[in-house]
Amino acid sequence: MRERKSIVVVDDHAIFRAGLVQIFSGSGDLEVVGEGASADEAFELVGRLSPQVALLDVSMPGGGIAAARRIHQTWPQVKVVMLTVSEEEDVVLQALDAGASGYALKGVPAMDLIAIVRAITGGESYVPPNMAVRLLSAMRGQQEVDPVITKIAALSAKENRTLRLLGRGFSNREIAEATGVQIQTTKFHVSNILAKLGLKSRVEAALIAQKHLQD
Repeated sequence: MRERKSIVVVDDHAIFRAGLVQIFSGSGDLEVVGEGASADEAFELVGRLSPQVALLDVSMPGGGIAAARRIHQTWPQVKVVMLTVSEEEDVVLQALDAGASGYALKGVPAMDLIAIVRAITGGESYVPPNMAVRLLSAMRGQQEVDPVITKIAALSAKENRTLRLLGRGFSNREIAEATGVQIQTTKFHVSNILAKLGLKSRVEAALIAQKHLQD
């Protein structure tokens, strides 16, 4: 049996929010413990209920990205997932910069949303696959991470292997199992990768890997 994970859902559209609650209630392991409709309510709910995941609408009153940043800065252990209709690269980048671990579109099928939230509670990151190449191009333009290949070449063999597995969506635990090391060692490698490549998050590292380290 899967360990139960707690979620707060914050979206100012009550009908859509009710649909999300119903989706997670049927998952068996994801439990909605609180609902809200604004950025202030999101912050209050997370502070009071200490959920594993905060699912936030980007366009809620007060701003979903502002709420994500405030939550991430105050409770970095809480996984923030942004839910929106927008596929604009700058919006996604703002969400990731605010500390979001995932960015899902509102039209995603129910089972896919459940899988995304489960993966994020396991330490993975997520952006829609069809946005990966466009997002990487936007990210490179904004953050000036070129020359990427040169920076990747400076990684150790173990860091390179870790980066490849990040690109395949592996969590820290799965990377540790695949490479035969302790999970703390994997976390150390991930931190080194982000520092050496000048990146801010696992999502950015995964996009770099998908673009430049495809087997």
